[in-house]
Amino acid sequence: MAATTEAPGSSGAASASPWVTLAHELGANFATRAPAHDADDSFVAENYVELKARQVFSAGVPSELGGGGASHTELAAMLRSLGRYCGSTALALSMHTHLVATTVWNWRQGRPVEPLLRRVADDQIVLVSTGASDWLDSSGRAEKVDGGYRVTARKIFGSGSPAGALLITSAVYDDPAEGPTVLHFPVPISAEGVTVQDNWRTLGMRGSGSNDVLLDGVFVPEAAVSMRRTPGKWHPFFVVLAAVALPLVR
Repeated sequence: MAATTEAPGSSGAASASPWVTLAHELGANFATRAPAHDADDSFVAENYVELKARQVFSAGVPSELGGGGASHTELAAMLRSLGRYCGSTALALSMHTHLVATTVWNWRQGRPVEPLLRRVADDQIVLVSTGASDWLDSSGRAEKVDGGYRVTARKIFGSGSPAGALLITSAVYDDPAEGPTVLHFPVPISAEGVTVQDNWRTLGMRGSGSNDVLLDGVFVPEAAVSMRRTPGKWHPFFVVLAAVALPLVR
């Protein structure tokens, strides 16, 4: 049988996706800037402007909520294709996209996350994850105050943080009744006490803007806490991450 040759990023039906086509279109331009970003450790800010203009940050939001309606397969193919042109852009975008995909899963289970998905679709806001450093144990300290918590933490590997609008993170609260408890919550990056560092100097993916994010007594309302769990123990939430989120960042 004669061998066949496919275009970069081609993967069956996903290769016909308009999102993959767009990745190639944008990627050709991104590739011209990639060496400079890698040389001077600068964030791929211009690429993010173009991604926002083409509504890529809402690609995975269901069309009925104003998004692009891309399937999980299409999102993976889009990111894989983009990575051939600028790995830093693809990495940073994947961290946002996996959060959107997880939120979409929660929406399909009937959970009240529609406002966040509509905000992503309407405003093209960038979500920043700290899951790579938190995982089962989480990090940082949450102290109970009137109406919520004060959170102090240093979150590492916040990809895309220079352009981020919302930090999706967690911290440990020493609950008097239940003992140490991981609280999951979003924090606006513009909130008082949040500082995005300029310290991403790691060899490889230098343009991804994976800076540390400092939380210095940041107030988190009680209503913003979306989940509570025991630190260091497996939780069903991580099953969703493994099935929905991780394929988009690998």
